[in-house]
Amino acid sequence: MIENNIIISRELLIKPLKYVTNIINNKSIYPNISNILIDMLNNGSIFFKSTNLEIEISSFIKNISNIKKYSIIIEGKKFYNICRSLPKNHDINISFSNNQAIISSQNCCFNIATLPANNFPTIDFIKSDIEFNLKHKIIKKFIYATYFSIADNDVRKYLNGLLLQIKNNILNIVSTDGHRLSIYTYSINKNIINYYAIIPKKSILELSKLLNNTNELINIKINKNNICFIFNNLTFISKLIENNFPDYEQIIPKFFHKVIKINRIEFKNSLNRISILVNERTKGVTLLFNNNYLKIFSSNINNEKAEEILKIEKHNNEKKYNINISFNINYLINVINILESEIIKISFIDNISSIKIEDYYKKNKIYLIMPMKI
Repeated sequence: MIENNIIISRELLIKPLKYVTNIINNKSIYPNISNILIDMLNNGSIFFKSTNLEIEISSFIKNISNIKKYSIIIEGKKFYNICRSLPKNHDINISFSNNQAIISSQNCCFNIATLPANNFPTIDFIKSDIEFNLKHKIIKKFIYATYFSIADNDVRKYLNGLLLQIKNNILNIVSTDGHRLSIYTYSINKNIINYYAIIPKKSILELSKLLNNTNELINIKINKNNICFIFNNLTFISKLIENNFPDYEQIIPKFFHKVIKINRIEFKNSLNRISILVNERTKGVTLLFNNNYLKIFSSNINNEKAEEILKIEKHNNEKKYNINISFNINYLINVINILESEIIKISFIDNISSIKIEDYYKKNKIYLIMPMKI
């Protein structure tokens, strides 16, 4: 006996299915984690939901005719792959009955098992402490500007996430792995309470897959345990890291003794060339700042060497100085790739202290990198 039957465009169906199946793990030991919930309502809407217990994604399709209220669980990636494999630009007919789904289009037909919708795990997001809107492209920018310096599986859990801090209506996005610090700031046009949340790295990665470079607004709600991003036809919920993020403002030196200006593209190209002969284990490169030039050099265990000299400009006609300092070359390249100005500013104190790198004119991104011993 057929309990529900829907006819839907292939293209309309596979888009929300792609979103919700992104986070599915078929190898999970937990029940239903490889499944998705399909919830059909009398108002002509179909909701799809998935979870990996840390992230929950739900999406929906509206205005589907002749739907009866019905809910089932189905193996997510299998269902998505079947629907995606069906002929393009044709309708898909899906019938649910007797613990199975019959999926057909043109001359293709598949029968796959379903389960009752009981006990599907959900992340309860009942009440928010804070709520505001951000554009797609702003969220995309701050993730791009800070994601690379989030730690991987550090025992200090707070380093494995991205800090979202609202302070005096300024949004500060901060990440650090203990060796470098990335800060992106954005002014919010709304009076809201000071608040902070630490979003796990994996959640940030999955969220980034849903973003585009538009001015379309996303509604953001946060409470003590979770953060929720509400798109036009999609909801993304993530658990938060329950820990205290370090006071990053105390990490930033109040005063830098030396500041130089350098062409960003020339510096980037030079680092890329020098990286060819860098030590594969340490990735170390040495920068020698000497009056009006910068010497960049590296060597490896085969005694191969690379060296290049670039012109620099001192800031505010500072006195002559000589700074010899080494870094992980990948940390430098990561930052240079994200900065946007033709001219960037590098500020430093001495041979053993962190340097600060930022665009010369734009002030919304700051990067600190700790030196290393070679």
